Amino acid sequence: MNGSPPLPLHRNRDYRRLWAAHALSAFGSQATFIALPLVLLAATHSVTDFGIVTFVEIGSSVFLGLPAGVLVDRISHKKLLLCCDLGRACAFGLFALAVLSHQVSLPLAVLLAVLNSVLGAPFGPAASAALRGVVPPSQLAGALSYSQARAATVTLAGPLVGAALYTVTPVLPFIVDGLSYLASAACVATVRLPARGPDPSRTAATPHFLRDLTTGVHEVRRSAFLGYTLVNAAVVNFAFHGIFLVLIAQGAAGDDGSAFHNGAIIAISGVGNLVGSLCAAWAGRVFSPRALVLVIGWTTAGLVPLLPLSGNVAFTGLIIGLCGLTAPAANVVISAARLRSIPEHLQGRVQTACDLIPALIVPFGPLTAGALLDRLPADTVLLLYGAVLALLAVFSSASKGLRRIPDLRETSVPEPHPVRVQPETHP
Repeated sequence: MNGSPPLPLHRNRDYRRLWAAHALSAFGSQATFIALPLVLLAATHSVTDFGIVTFVEIGSSVFLGLPAGVLVDRISHKKLLLCCDLGRACAFGLFALAVLSHQVSLPLAVLLAVLNSVLGAPFGPAASAALRGVVPPSQLAGALSYSQARAATVTLAGPLVGAALYTVTPVLPFIVDGLSYLASAACVATVRLPARGPDPSRTAATPHFLRDLTTGVHEVRRSAFLGYTLVNAAVVNFAFHGIFLVLIAQGAAGDDGSAFHNGAIIAISGVGNLVGSLCAAWAGRVFSPRALVLVIGWTTAGLVPLLPLSGNVAFTGLIIGLCGLTAPAANVVISAARLRSIPEHLQGRVQTACDLIPALIVPFGPLTAGALLDRLPADTVLLLYGAVLALLAVFSSASKGLRRIPDLRETSVPEPHPVRVQPETHP
C-alpha cells in the first residue's frame, strides 16, 4: 500500500454508491410505512389485522437475525445485497398489482411482511460489512456519521412522501418502493468490493449452518468491549422507548392538543438526531471514544430528569432534541469501533448477535412504561427512566469493556484476533 492519503468520502465512488443504495432501500421502506396500514385497513376494516402483520414482521426480523449473519459471512456481500434488493422489488411490485386489482388480504399482507423480513434481515449487516471494504479505518467514523444522517433524513422524509403519494393513489407508494429497490440494486451492481480474505476459523469442512448460528454470540461473550456495546444499546433502547410512550401519554392527557404535542416532540427529536449525525464525525476526531461515550451518557442522564419540570411542548421538545443531538455521536463511535475490531470473516455473525438482545429488549420499554403509568404519576415514571440512564452512566464509567474501545483517531490499529472455533466432537 502506498503512503498517499485516502480519498475524501465525497470523492470515493464506491462509498458514494453503497451509501446511495442503502439510502434508496431505506427510503422505499419508509415510503410504505404509512401506506401499508392504510391499504390493509381499507381492505379488511380491522386494526387487529394490521397488528398481526406488524407482529409477524418484527418477530420474523428478530428470529432471522442470527441466520442472516451467517449468510453475510458465507456469501459475497455484493451478491447478497443484489438478491435482497431484487427480491424486495419483486415482492412490492406484486403487492402493488394486488392493490391495483383490489385483491389485498390479510394472508397476502402477512406474506409480504415475511418476505420483507427474510430479504431485509441480511441487507443491513451486509451493507455494514461491505462498508469496511470501501472505506479505510481512519474514515469509518465519518462514513457512519453520514449513515446516521441518512437514516435520520429518511425517517423524517420517507413517511411524509409516502403519505403524499398515497393521497394521489393508494398504489403509488408501493410502486415507488419497488422502484427504489431496483435503483438500489443498480447502485450495488457498480460497487467494486475487494476480495474477501480466508476465514481462519474454518476447517476444511464448513461448520454446520445451525452450529454456526452461535459463533457470533460466543465472540460477543468473550469480548468485554462487544459485551459493553450490547448492554449500552439494550439499556438506551429500553429507556427511550419507554420515555417516548410517557411523553405521548402526557400529550394525550393535556389541553394543548395531543396531535400537535406528540408530532412536535417526534419532529424535534428527528431534527436533533439529524444535526447530531452531521456533527458526529467531528466529535469523533476531537474526543477519545471513551470520553465521548461517557460525556454523552452523563449528559443524557442529566437531561432526562429535567423532563418533569417542563410545562409546555417547547421545553419538552428542547430536552428531547438535545438528547437526539448527542446520541448519534455515541452511536457512531461505538459502531465504528465495533466494525474496526471485528475480524472480517465474523462481521455478519457478530453484528447480528450484537443487535439481537437490544431488539428483544425494545418492546419492554413501552410495556414497562405503560404498567408504571397505571400506578405512578408520569413525572415519577420519567424520573425512574432517568435513574436507569444514570445507572448506565455509572456502569459505563467503571466498565472495562469501554476502556478497551479502539481509538478511532489512530490511523493504524492491530488486526483483531480471530475467534477460535473448536472442531465438532461426537460421542
